[in-house]
Amino acid sequence: MAYIVQYIKDFSDKEKVCAACRKYTGLAYKVKVFTHRENTCDLAVDNVTFEYTDNPMEQAVLSAHQLYAEKCQFYMERGGIYSVDPLLYPQAEKIKEMDYDEALEFSVNGYNDISDTVIHTAKRNSTRLEILSFDDDELTTIKEVAGVSEKIIQSITKDSDLAVVTLTEIPDKKGTTYRIFKALSDEKMYIDSIMLPAANQHQQDISFCINASDRQRVEQILLANQSQLQFKDIIVKSNVAKVSVMGAAFQTQSGIAAKLLEVLYESDINVMSIFTSEIKISVILERSHADWAIHEIHKKLVR
Repeated sequence: MAYIVQYIKDFSDKEKVCAACRKYTGLAYKVKVFTHRENTCDLAVDNVTFEYTDNPMEQAVLSAHQLYAEKCQFYMERGGIYSVDPLLYPQAEKIKEMDYDEALEFSVNGYNDISDTVIHTAKRNSTRLEILSFDDDELTTIKEVAGVSEKIIQSITKDSDLAVVTLTEIPDKKGTTYRIFKALSDEKMYIDSIMLPAANQHQQDISFCINASDRQRVEQILLANQSQLQFKDIIVKSNVAKVSVMGAAFQTQSGIAAKLLEVLYESDINVMSIFTSEIKISVILERSHADWAIHEIHKKLVR
């Protein structure tokens, strides 16, 4: 007897989790349902008592694991995950398949409604996810190893709520970078996308991204510790955006960064910084250029 666990969010934002039994009874599938309520999951299925969490989406994934379900389905208002935000970019295309790592990057950097905690839980338990809507047959499947996409880039995201901090002429000594980020960490400052080039004449600059709202506080912390941290100047750029492109194919295909930079060059867009991971390339641009960059990247490398 194979189960499918379903998370359903209706248009009134009421959430429920149900388990559907896929045992065919002759005329229809026999269904057992349990619902997610405050502080309880009110029905055990086949003597399985479900581990409770106050996050209905995570509840669905945990319950699927406990039932050894073949998959966990999320029914969402717009269903599926798109190459770019469909509310902002009409050229958005629904992605058919993603692996867990792609989905994690997208949940952290993208617009979709599925949190990284839910994706982490699914990955840890190897639970196959399907993102659907009630009025569209197309869906996005998230699983361990997705099929190789013919597209160079699967998805694009934009983050405009950031600033880039550069500290200049830092001594190339052991422990210098540790002290910089320890000072910021002690004050609960969020840091993203650190870039540290090779030292030149025993000195180096370091750049990193912060939340735009933290700019003043970060400057205060660094200046208060300037004598210990031994940097010369602070340069902060606020009118910027981070555009990130993602795809599992990055791990096997060469030349993707060159293609991305070619598109930006042909679009007369200057790149301030570049940050990479195994399945993601992020570029820092002037904020006014970000939407045009996404349009051109999508047109030339996604479609």
